[in-house]
Amino acid sequence: MASTKRFAFNVMMNWIAMAVGMVVPFFLTPFVIRHLGVTAYGIWILAVSTVAYLNVLDMGLRSAVIRFVSKADAQGKPEDATSAVGAALWVRVLISFGVAVLSVVLALVFPHLFKIPADLQRAAQITVLMCALGVAFTLVSGVFGAVLSATHRFDVLSTISATQTVARAGGVILILLSGRGLVALAYWEVTIALLGGLATVGMALKLFPPCRVRIARPDMKVLKMIWTYSFTTFVLLFAVQIVMNTDNLVVGAFLSVALVAFYSIGGSLMSYSSQVVTVVAATFTPLASNMEAVGHLEGLQKLLLRGTQGTLGIALPISVALTLRGKTFIGLWMGPQYSQISGTVLQILIISQFFSVANSTAGSIMTAIDKHKPVAKWAVFEAVFNISLSIALVKTIGLYGVAWGTSITMALCHLIFWPKYVRKVLGVSIRRYLWEGWTKMTLCAIPYAAVCAVADRYWHANNLLEFFGQILVTLPLYAICVILVFRGEARSLFQKWQASRLVRA
Repeated sequence: MASTKRFAFNVMMNWIAMAVGMVVPFFLTPFVIRHLGVTAYGIWILAVSTVAYLNVLDMGLRSAVIRFVSKADAQGKPEDATSAVGAALWVRVLISFGVAVLSVVLALVFPHLFKIPADLQRAAQITVLMCALGVAFTLVSGVFGAVLSATHRFDVLSTISATQTVARAGGVILILLSGRGLVALAYWEVTIALLGGLATVGMALKLFPPCRVRIARPDMKVLKMIWTYSFTTFVLLFAVQIVMNTDNLVVGAFLSVALVAFYSIGGSLMSYSSQVVTVVAATFTPLASNMEAVGHLEGLQKLLLRGTQGTLGIALPISVALTLRGKTFIGLWMGPQYSQISGTVLQILIISQFFSVANSTAGSIMTAIDKHKPVAKWAVFEAVFNISLSIALVKTIGLYGVAWGTSITMALCHLIFWPKYVRKVLGVSIRRYLWEGWTKMTLCAIPYAAVCAVADRYWHANNLLEFFGQILVTLPLYAICVILVFRGEARSLFQKWQASRLVRA
């Protein structure tokens, strides 16, 4: 099992990669929109959102590899890890060939799915084709990325991810400054995907020798074992992809390509803040698999409550600031023409983010211990309800209806399903889960929310530097509230840290 020190290091490295992944696109997006134009940028977002559905052809194999490799590693059975990696790689290679063929079909029909201007249709087709081929490369290398996750080498994954982000941004800047457009960006995107995949494969082969396998038809018993687990994950991932990427497609199909840019600005800010939680929750999956392998139920319960508090504790100040000061921020970041529309979309979507963050730790644990079949069923219901409600509302209240469809659906599904399921599987009562996991941390954010509201009304920022300075000045209030509410836990953590220092001494 990974040590506490290794776990903390993994979280830190994930945060560094996350910070790079947030900061670089943050400064890059206004530059890209200015050079591409609103319509071309909308096409880029639609292409990326459409191609994202191909990721469901992962078939849940990544989660399966993480589960079986981490379990085999914890039990000291490297041959089981080799069998799992070999079977997953064989399936992924076949799927990647299928994706390559499907990418051609997708490129041909893409201009007919959305209202794309005639002079940009050819560029849109090439963009979709290249992005889809990038997914094909990523599917193959993803097996080895899962191996690195299972063996707790998030430091390596984070380094590769951060390097990819910086290299991608550098290429985008050079391409746009040279006067090129969508097609050149698409070629660069597939190049980055290929190079990142090669780096992932090389590091996995070096750090975990049991994953050195040949591409050959696996034993059917192993394949069946993996498929039994991964099919449920596949259904879950498919539903999640619908929830995450359908909004942009609905806007493009029912409204206009230009409005996709306005919607995606609000949606991207929510995605950036969600990434802060995702990088933390990602480290819970192999950790929970290790605990389940040795029958450590109490450890899983503690991981659930502390993980939920931690993820909400990180996400809440960001969510509060974006809710109350999001329009001001967007106006300073992208320009005043985006402030009202994109800011309102962001405020509506933040509701859905709260519930997804609150249950992210529970979701990681259920996937890790193979208790995610009911989760997948509810996710399918959520996806169908989401797209149906979004389409119904976009016809009546326009752009904001798409965002309300997502938030209403997610709030209802998460409130109805997760507290009861946590009680059933992990033995944590609904009252304890809602109070210790959700409510205590949320109460800490109330004073900070009041300060943000006052600051946005009476303390106007003239640029982004002033805005971030105001956030840094007011943020300690939130930290103080957290320490006061969780003073017992903070004291215990400090005492453990002191004891560990004495032991080392």
